[in-house]
Amino acid sequence: MTTMAATKAALLTQLQSEAALSGVQVTFGDPGEAARRECIFLGDITTNDVSPESISSGRRRRTEDYKVQVFIECQSKARSSPQDAESRAATLATAVENSIADTPNLGGGVSGLQFTEVASMTMTTNEVPVDGPHVVVEILVRAFARLS
Repeated sequence: MTTMAATKAALLTQLQSEAALSGVQVTFGDPGEAARRECIFLGDITTNDVSPESISSGRRRRTEDYKVQVFIECQSKARSSPQDAESRAATLATAVENSIADTPNLGGGVSGLQFTEVASMTMTTNEVPVDGPHVVVEILVRAFARLS
């Protein structure tokens, strides 16, 4: 049985309770039109590699290695600079990264989950004259689990 759904739910719970993210909208999926100026949401789970831990016949222990997308969106006010928007997005990304580094097993509630870690980040910035700069950070969180 996969740990993917349980890991994503535990990650959401952890980020929602993170003091450094107080006041920031944190949701399971893309809030769309309901998004606030600062928002964090979870995306897809990708590249789930499942491998046997040993070569034998019958039921075997397996490992599971996958990535969970975490998106951070910052929409600054019209008079803000793109640099200010990027700085704020980077601050939120650091809070997400620190939360995962401080509690890599996401509280221990996911059976078989060994650890999570930040695998990579990308940042995209758009200058929007009317609404202000818009920054999106995508964080890939790697999860590693042992399955029975």
